[in-house]
Amino acid sequence: MKRFLSILYTLATVLIIVGALFILQSESYGIAMLTSGLALNILYRILALNFENLKQFKLHETFKLVGILIMIFACILIFTNSDQKFNMMILAVVLDVVINYKEISLKAK
Repeated sequence: MKRFLSILYTLATVLIIVGALFILQSESYGIAMLTSGLALNILYRILALNFENLKQFKLHETFKLVGILIMIFACILIFTNSDQKFNMMILAVVLDVVINYKEISLKAK
């Protein structure tokens, strides 16, 4: 399961980065790539969530759940005509990086 989660997280990260680059170049399929990357990231975060700590209302796990809900809201908002959809997407990605900063490491474990 751990191997599957690392592949899922890597794929989600690549799709988010490539989708953002395509959006910067005004390509129409960049939004689809970015949204699919965020959806895979949501799936990864749900599978990696520690439900025991969440039941005990541990602060870090509660922040992770809030981050997941913001990502879901950003995915829903991307399909509307809202002016704030890209700002919400950026907020969701940055918040995810801040909350889960321990998972992003360049050091070999």
